[in-house]
Amino acid sequence: MTWIAIFIFAFTAVRIVVALINYVGKPWLKNIEPSEEALISVLIPARNEEKNIQRILESLIKQDYSNIEILVYDDLSEDQTASIVKDLSEHYSKIRYIQGVPLPIDWLGKNHACYKLSLHARGNYLLFLDADVNIGNGLMKNALAHVQKNNLALLSIFPVQEMYSLAERATVPLMNWILVSLLPLALTRLSNRKSLAAANGQFMFFDAEVYHRESYHETLKDHKVEDIAIFRLMKSRRLRVETLLSNKYPSCRMYHSWDEALSGFSKNVFEFFGGSRLFAILFGLITTFGFLFVLLGLPTVCLAVYFIMVISLRIMISLASKQNVLYNIILAPLQQITFLAVITRALILQNKKATQWKGRNIDQIIKEGEK
Repeated sequence: MTWIAIFIFAFTAVRIVVALINYVGKPWLKNIEPSEEALISVLIPARNEEKNIQRILESLIKQDYSNIEILVYDDLSEDQTASIVKDLSEHYSKIRYIQGVPLPIDWLGKNHACYKLSLHARGNYLLFLDADVNIGNGLMKNALAHVQKNNLALLSIFPVQEMYSLAERATVPLMNWILVSLLPLALTRLSNRKSLAAANGQFMFFDAEVYHRESYHETLKDHKVEDIAIFRLMKSRRLRVETLLSNKYPSCRMYHSWDEALSGFSKNVFEFFGGSRLFAILFGLITTFGFLFVLLGLPTVCLAVYFIMVISLRIMISLASKQNVLYNIILAPLQQITFLAVITRALILQNKKATQWKGRNIDQIIKEGEK
């Protein structure tokens, strides 16, 4: 019991060091000018995005960086997505609507949509955005300048998460809670180790020449967590890649309900742990019930120190991620329970081959593609 308690204590201390490195390192875009105003192709895969698509397109049109083209692939939407995009494209010449086609048997939906978008892109750089992302002035310019300055083949950014309901505040912070405490983000660029990888498909900024050379969404057409898989593949090719956090933009309201959030995170939670179910399960159990081992295996004063470390960890992660510190401290127990629910749901769905997203059974698509 004592050795387990010591391990949990030490593991928490290591996570604090990692989170501190990330916070002090300020892993955000800086306000700098690009060396040249290259053409950026903004590529948006859209499936049933009538609530979001007009906002992102109008914000892109108002960008202070003007050398862009905006392509939207309508992935067989069953709502008003297509009509909204078509109407806007008639008013703004920079917007192009691309009619979707039935999904090939061995492709996942988003991978196929991104691949189709890339075939129509003319830019020197390709920026893949999700339709629910918010774009502010300066983002495009600063992202381009960062890529040029560091000679990156790919820059990915984790958006600031907008949260308005209890369900969102109990689930959405989990992503950064894992990321910021386990991975020193500077190593995504400085190290070639594939294990030191993180990416967010909501914002993927590619050097177009590098992307077209391997057509990453086609190469990984049946991978359900394509963003991290692409990042790892590019690292294995010794390409320069990097992942940052958002300082203000991009921002995003990822999910609107408890069930939507559980479904979304259960789709990719294991990839945050290198694809290891065991690591994910142990992480959930240690972070949720670790205090019991500290209480039973170490002097009482150690329990107080342990809780101070846990709270300090929440504070640093929240500050680095631009999230509300007070909410993340108060709701920490609920977030821990939610994380265990995500793990449980992911295990059940994967065992049943029933992982759903955007109305499609992605496990079944992968299974069909393997035949």
